Amino acid sequence: MNAEGAGRAPLADLPVDRTYIGRAVPREGRGWWVQLERRTNPDGPETEVVAVGECATLERLEERAWEPVRSITDDPDVRVITAPRIDDELMMRVVGAWRAMADAKRAEADAARQVRAVVGELRDLGLSVTDIAFLTHVSRGRVSQLLAQDPRRGRRSGDARPRSD
Repeated sequence: MNAEGAGRAPLADLPVDRTYIGRAVPREGRGWWVQLERRTNPDGPETEVVAVGECATLERLEERAWEPVRSITDDPDVRVITAPRIDDELMMRVVGAWRAMADAKRAEADAARQVRAVVGELRDLGLSVTDIAFLTHVSRGRVSQLLAQDPRRGRRSGDARPRSD
């Protein structure tokens, strides 16, 4: 959080009259209680419970939180924010893991772009598909696909038929 937002309630920027919070609280045994809360103080975290339900898994939390909201209001600008009630420090680590996974996906996409960029250049140097696969850590089949898709080569894999002139 930046210094500008320090000390403010996490939902401070959302309108009090149009914001509901679906909090999942672990049930004894299995599943979750869903407490639908409405903020009561625009400057603080105070809320009131307006509905209670349940869901078997967190995957259904958002759906279960929206159900009572739809019966309370038909305001198209209403917002529902959902979250499990879990220790803040643990939840921050979960969010950190999400960010790490997103970073890893971006890095993987960047690596794939780099491999695509160098495969043709390595082939232009006369390297075999096997050697290119070894250097780039991709399969020989993938190297062949990338070479066939290389626009510098002017051919696609379906264009490899002999011409009859």
